[in-house]
Amino acid sequence: MWKPRTTSLLTVALAGTILFSPAAAWAQAKVVVLDTLQASLTLKLGVRQAVATALDDLSVGMVPIEDVLPEDATCADAPCYAAMASRLGATHVLVVQGVANPAGYRLSLDVRDGETGRSLGSDGKDCELCAEDQLAPTVQEKVTSLWIRVMQEQAAAAQEREARRTALSPVHARVAEPVEDNPWWQQRTPGIGLGFAGLGLVAVGFGVYYVVVDGKAVERNTLDQAVIVRDTSKWGWSLTGVGAVSLLAGAAMIIWGREDGSEVAVAVGPRSIGLQGRF
Repeated sequence: MWKPRTTSLLTVALAGTILFSPAAAWAQAKVVVLDTLQASLTLKLGVRQAVATALDDLSVGMVPIEDVLPEDATCADAPCYAAMASRLGATHVLVVQGVANPAGYRLSLDVRDGETGRSLGSDGKDCELCAEDQLAPTVQEKVTSLWIRVMQEQAAAAQEREARRTALSPVHARVAEPVEDNPWWQQRTPGIGLGFAGLGLVAVGFGVYYVVVDGKAVERNTLDQAVIVRDTSKWGWSLTGVGAVSLLAGAAMIIWGREDGSEVAVAVGPRSIGLQGRF
């Protein structure tokens, strides 16, 4: 008579608590079950069915039992488990070991990583006075809880590695350029370079004119003798010097003081004028 398969409340509860956690990646897992349980044929068939039911309830793929070779039962170290998983295309190995008889059983479960063969978690139960029909439900419950615990631990370890990698990765921070806090007359204003150059050019023009006309007569008498003679050399040379400095300053601001990374500008103070920056 056909009987509907029932799922234990523990399976539903534990799977539901982490359905949306990183451990849900077990949907891509594929497990090869290595059953070395020493028991009667009836008990072994019941244990295999319990394991298959637990993995199926967890939506975990399982390698067909007929693909497992007899010599696989002799595996006892990580390289052997890894080689077997690689041959069968499995991501994990579930080792079921122990002894069972109608009077009791000793059960041991071990989940191993298919790539390295190392143990990821184990569980078991030793019951000397247990009924024969209690073995299969116990195996199903133990497989479910062990698989969920292993997946949770793997997810937590992966998150910790990612957090450590992020913390150790170099951080490229953009450092803001320092804001100049100089007096207003020392701020770089390349836009007035033309003004400085224009004023300097005018001052040089007047200075040259005063130097040229210095010593020349303004008025003469009837005998063509100078009555008033110009004395403008001092003003001429002063205007020429100031104009030359202003012209050079304006040219420097126009050429090097643009907003293209140059750092040459004119520093105008209450009693001084000059160039500052890198030439």
